Amino acid sequence: MTPADQAPPKAEPPFSIRRRERGGRRILQVSSSVNAIDALRARIRAQSKKVAVHIETDPEARAFISDWSTPEPLNR
Repeated sequence: MTPADQAPPKAEPPFSIRRRERGGRRILQVSSSVNAIDALRARIRAQSKKVAVHIETDPEARAFISDWSTPEPLNR
């Protein structure tokens, strides 16, 4: 087997852009593939999970988030 056969398949880009001209005007067409969007969402979920686990296990991170997410009182 050649190295190209063993390489993992490339991930689809989440969006594709096509440019064309119609009636003297440039038109951009943006399309997305459902598989690419699902893969992007899965990657975001996995990263969010890693952050949540880090905040849960690290006292310094927990203190930062606690302070950062507490709103300051409005003085009016």
